[in-house]
Amino acid sequence: MADGGNRVLVIGGGFAGLCAAIDAREAGAAVMLVDAAPRELLGGNARHCRNLRLVNPTETPFQRDSYPAAAFLADLRRKAAPDPDLAERLAEGAGDLGPWLLAQGVAFEPWADGNLPYSRRTVFLRGGGQALVNALVRRAVALGVDIRTGWRVRALDPAALSPQTAAPLHILADTPEGPVQIAAAAVVLACGGTGANRGELARHLGPRAAVIANRGTPFQQGEPLLWLLSHGAAAAGLPGDGHLVPVDARAPQDDAGIVSRLDGMQFGLVVGPDGRRLGDEGATISPERFSHWARLLQDRPDPRGWIILGPEGTARLPPLMYPPLRAATPVALALACGIDPDGLTVTLQEIRDWQAGGPPPDPPRTLRDTAPLGRLDGPLAAIPMRLGLAFTRHGAAVDASTRIRLAAGGTAPQLFAAGTAMCGQILGPGYLSGMGLTIAGVFGRIAGREAAALAGSAVLPAQGPALADRIAPSAPPPEDPLANARRTMNLCNTCGFCTGLCDVFPAAQLRQGLRDGDLRHLAHLCHDCRSCHADCQYTLPHELAINVPAALAEVRAQDYAGPLPRRPAGPRFAVWLFLFCLFAPVLGTLLLVPSQVLFAPQAGSGAFYRVIPHPVMAAGAALAFAGAGVLLVARVWRHWRRSGGPATRHSPATLVRALTDAATLRNLGHGAPGCEDRQGRVSLIRRLAHHLVAYGFALTFLATLAGAWLHSRGQVAPYPVVSLPVLLGAIGGLAMLAGLTLLERRSRSADQAPASARMLAEDRFARAQLAAVAGSGLLLLALRETPVMGLMLALHLGSVLGFALLLPFGKLSHGGWRFAALLRHAGERAARRPRPGQADKPDAPGE
Repeated sequence: MADGGNRVLVIGGGFAGLCAAIDAREAGAAVMLVDAAPRELLGGNARHCRNLRLVNPTETPFQRDSYPAAAFLADLRRKAAPDPDLAERLAEGAGDLGPWLLAQGVAFEPWADGNLPYSRRTVFLRGGGQALVNALVRRAVALGVDIRTGWRVRALDPAALSPQTAAPLHILADTPEGPVQIAAAAVVLACGGTGANRGELARHLGPRAAVIANRGTPFQQGEPLLWLLSHGAAAAGLPGDGHLVPVDARAPQDDAGIVSRLDGMQFGLVVGPDGRRLGDEGATISPERFSHWARLLQDRPDPRGWIILGPEGTARLPPLMYPPLRAATPVALALACGIDPDGLTVTLQEIRDWQAGGPPPDPPRTLRDTAPLGRLDGPLAAIPMRLGLAFTRHGAAVDASTRIRLAAGGTAPQLFAAGTAMCGQILGPGYLSGMGLTIAGVFGRIAGREAAALAGSAVLPAQGPALADRIAPSAPPPEDPLANARRTMNLCNTCGFCTGLCDVFPAAQLRQGLRDGDLRHLAHLCHDCRSCHADCQYTLPHELAINVPAALAEVRAQDYAGPLPRRPAGPRFAVWLFLFCLFAPVLGTLLLVPSQVLFAPQAGSGAFYRVIPHPVMAAGAALAFAGAGVLLVARVWRHWRRSGGPATRHSPATLVRALTDAATLRNLGHGAPGCEDRQGRVSLIRRLAHHLVAYGFALTFLATLAGAWLHSRGQVAPYPVVSLPVLLGAIGGLAMLAGLTLLERRSRSADQAPASARMLAEDRFARAQLAAVAGSGLLLLALRETPVMGLMLALHLGSVLGFALLLPFGKLSHGGWRFAALLRHAGERAARRPRPGQADKPDAPGE
């Protein structure tokens, strides 16, 4: 790749890099983007972000009230001492960034949905940072950006640091196929900081670096940035400085993001390894408490701590990644945690004496209604904490065009930097919620445009090579579906990024205890669109291996089965029962009906009943469907009783809402932007196919009712082709077969990674049942005046009998379960809806 010296090379595939690549390509330049991460982990630290700070002069569907540029700059200057020119450009760009992102296909979560805190300063990404990355990658690929993953750049061309323009630059990249040299007219450095570089952190922080977790991507080694700083680029920010918050000490060392952040300090005592308290736990209870406790830990030689909680404090904890450690006595708890037992014993006694009216402890312990300290008698709990690094703030200095400044004066005309690589010049040691993404987006776009002006234009195909998702086999089912679903949804509640995707996640936020009934409700509320899997930063290959669609599908499969025995991969007993019902009437007809009647062509009124008497058919159908209906209602009612939750307020309006949601499949891609995977909006074929099957089945049911009405008036089946029963049945059967075919084709081509093997088997069996009913009915219609009519009638009646008997115990029962979940959810939404005149709460700064 030594040619192509007129291209723009973007190093880093995070938010800044993707914005730079898109704007450079839209400006006409040929663009290559390289990133050290594999395709599945592309996106840098942006994968772990949820909101970004934007300037808006008036209220928008995604941002409340107004947030003018003057207020934006005032907030920034209150927290940091930014470069004045960069601050002005940032405020200007923060007004354009939101509409630009929407135009690229990024979705924001509307505040009117009621799932978000009040915020006039930030907008929230629908689906979180991974959804943002997915949308920008799709846009970049569609524009023709050449994206190469697994390519690591360790050093730049020394000529790049010349104050005189010299093109092209030659950059060496390590790739899976070996070293590759890339020629470029301009280079944008957007590969983040040094958060995952343990050696670099230790050089500035000493031994403390060993216990600091990297919350972001493990690929932010900072090698190109360090090379620049050691070869003459001017530096900005303090070496070793970064945005720190407390995290659970048991969380993964790298890439744990938001779920590792620790909370609950205000409900207990925070002690160090010596068992003594580190500070006043009730002094800072706003979101700034995270930075407050990080500073306290950072100032200690051993930056470890533990939150000590009594039963009352433990009950007040928000959802956390891991449960607290528990022990019957303080000494046992201290020994389990590695805390000095004597120090902890003294600390607890001081607090108990103070609670009994004795002298105040040192340091003092502020008591507030929102930060109560309960009794510390009885069993105690502890949560280990350490420092977690979100991103570093030491990087390169740039001018207002994002060109890298040189320590000797001037700038490197072909080198640009955006995002974490230069944010220290704006943030300094401060932090504002959502500002990191804003800096990356605004200066990424500036860098892309400036680099494109150097590179010139290039004619490329409008559509580049797609970064296709792998169609992977589904994971084996867990031994305990409820335990797996509890782990999964607890992490979802801890994260909270997906509230805008569908009804499942807001409902989960109301059920932080996650009892078995809560999990069953969430499972049946899920429509298995799988958008959350595409938008989740914790799916495989991440070590947390979150798979919400598969986890909830396993719970549904367990509920459907009821008392029927099952093997792990599918409904074996149900298959044999259906096959028995399908062919037993055929065998019975062969044995009981004289052959001269069975195989004689039958025509005219009552032809069917000459083979199988009407009372037998009517009684069998009535008993089968009545029994199945009663049993299904009983099972769904039992589920309703067990799946309690928050308060509900039901009314005719909530019933209409639930019926509408069920009829339109609103949670399966209805509305905008709909369900998405990494390739974009998911086709509505699945929803169309479901409608064809459901409404086709409804037509066949109406055909049965029409036939019963005609029979009561003395008109006996079979009916003429041009009659209501035959027309409704034929159209319904054909619609069912068309829908089933579409569903089967989609199932075979869809990515199996988010699927449950057990539910895939359930789906296949349900499609086979319905196909047997519809297909045998249509064959009976086509062959009703031939010698095989009797056998086809028996086969069709057998398929209907098998369908009815298994209706309460398989996927075909999901309509009842799902409607119950939709009805409960509608009632919960009605109960949560603000009353007229209810005021919004002002937003607070973030971490």
